[in-house]
Amino acid sequence: MNDAVETTRKKDWINIVFFTLTPIIGVVGTALYTWHVGFHWWMAALFLVLYAFAGVSITAGYHRFFSHKSYECSPVVQAFFAFFGAFAAQQSILWWSSGHRIHHKEVDTDWDPYSISRGFWWAHILWLFYKSPKNGFTNVPDLERNRIVAWQQRWHRQIMILGGFGIPTAIGWMFGDPIAGLLWGGFTRLVVLHQTTFFVNSLAHTLGQQTFDHEVSARDNWLVALVTFGEGYHSFHHRFPADFRNGIRWYQWDPSKWLIRSLRFTGLASNLRSITPPMVEQARLQAALLTIETRIASASPTLKEEVQRRIASARESLEHSFALWRQHTEERAAGLSDRWRQTRRSAKLRLKQARREWRSAIRMLSQAPNLA
Repeated sequence: MNDAVETTRKKDWINIVFFTLTPIIGVVGTALYTWHVGFHWWMAALFLVLYAFAGVSITAGYHRFFSHKSYECSPVVQAFFAFFGAFAAQQSILWWSSGHRIHHKEVDTDWDPYSISRGFWWAHILWLFYKSPKNGFTNVPDLERNRIVAWQQRWHRQIMILGGFGIPTAIGWMFGDPIAGLLWGGFTRLVVLHQTTFFVNSLAHTLGQQTFDHEVSARDNWLVALVTFGEGYHSFHHRFPADFRNGIRWYQWDPSKWLIRSLRFTGLASNLRSITPPMVEQARLQAALLTIETRIASASPTLKEEVQRRIASARESLEHSFALWRQHTEERAAGLSDRWRQTRRSAKLRLKQARREWRSAIRMLSQAPNLA
């Protein structure tokens, strides 16, 4: 929102105190206490298990299921996400999803609640130091009808306090040290989860490759993906927010994607939404072309003609791939198993051809001596 509107917003002193004290307790307090009493294996195990439970509840739950509806899942899974998501102390599903949908709709504008255009630290954490404008959750009517979401809306603070801090304290008591349980499984886990989650809003809008869309600030950042259960492939996500994946390559670190696929295998998830390979490649090509437009314009006539020819060939191959992919979908729906597999192979071959053509065009430009 603009500066005039911002001046009317009040500081959220509860958040300011909370996000100031928790890092002090979680980092300094845990370090000093552990140095005094010693380190034991169960402390790290408690931290990692609760970090994973709360983390995937935010990424696969709050984000990909509730905010984007990129798949369907059973009430049991939703309840798991609602319960352990509250451990993350990132407000309720309704609040989180409403703000995130606004972020996607208004990305990089003044109305983006954590817009990177207002600076790295604003996007990272400072936006939380102000009370959010009241919007009545008008953009999440689907979630307001969800009984589990409604239940969590009433109880998320109690779950965060009694569960997020009470459970690790109780587990620590079972091992003879409730304070260590509270520090490692409560405060340290929470601080690390907060900062890594905030990296998606800040670092993944600052450093990395704008692989799929050069018109927004979102970037693919493998390091952010590593610490956020796959959320760092942010250029792809902003280009295709309805896809249940963030890392689309098999080797890209995206545990949330693997969890969702595992849930489908067990029957607890269904209707996983994913973008077709031709659409992905088309977005990649369009983003790449935006980076070389000026280079094409300043190239020699011969080079320009050859580059444009290869790009045109790539686009033609993409169009053929689109047509074949549609044909394969129709054949698969009709139960023509032999035909649809062959058609899909043909579509993938056309896709590879398109990729080779546009990459060779970009390589020609980058290697031209007068453009270096």
